[in-house]
Amino acid sequence: MGCCSSRTTDEDSFEHDENSEIYVPRGGNRPFSKKGVTWTSETPITIRQLKKKRDAFWETAPSYEGYKVIWDALRHACESNDTEYAQLILNAAKITIPTGNLVDGCYDELGNRYAIPAYCLVDPTNLIRDGEESSELDDETIPDLLLEQSTTNLLPIVIRLSNSAEDVQINVNPKIDTIDTLKLKLCENQRIDPKKFLVRFFFLGSLLDGKTKVVDVKLDQGQVLQALISEIP
Repeated sequence: MGCCSSRTTDEDSFEHDENSEIYVPRGGNRPFSKKGVTWTSETPITIRQLKKKRDAFWETAPSYEGYKVIWDALRHACESNDTEYAQLILNAAKITIPTGNLVDGCYDELGNRYAIPAYCLVDPTNLIRDGEESSELDDETIPDLLLEQSTTNLLPIVIRLSNSAEDVQINVNPKIDTIDTLKLKLCENQRIDPKKFLVRFFFLGSLLDGKTKVVDVKLDQGQVLQALISEIP
């Protein structure tokens, strides 16, 4: 399933570095973009089914070829809705994309090739969207979801905001509240419009899934969550 391969010499695609014995892909490095990428599932699928399909790819891809750190960087870039942020991730990992389209393939600094299926980049044209599967946040859902959470056994979570470097404290019930719930509470606390801003949480450099319960993050005393807040294009 992992679409990665270390290619042999091809005069049309690579140039040879005599000192390093590495074949470097030609064609330059174009900015990452999802524009023009489309696909249609054989049968209509839900958001939940799409997530499982993507998780299966990302979890098995490193088992075949390539480096896990590169696969992890590619995953974070593909799952980001912020193109500039995704490009920063790819640049930090020294990933080269000759066409700008990851479906066409990309390369690490050693010349290993990685290709990402379209379903990991964009939603299918026949995606089923319904109330249960939707993860969109709006002004009407915030109060309702907050009321569903238990108001007992609350503990403070310290969150560091990327847009101000300020630390804020949000009370949560770790055994009930999820990262999505924490996102709602932060938006409510900081008066952040979720229609205009994307909020993502990181802990020890890893992006936290919205369905993860706060208790499973295993925060120790004194540790903070990073909240990356960016304007939706």
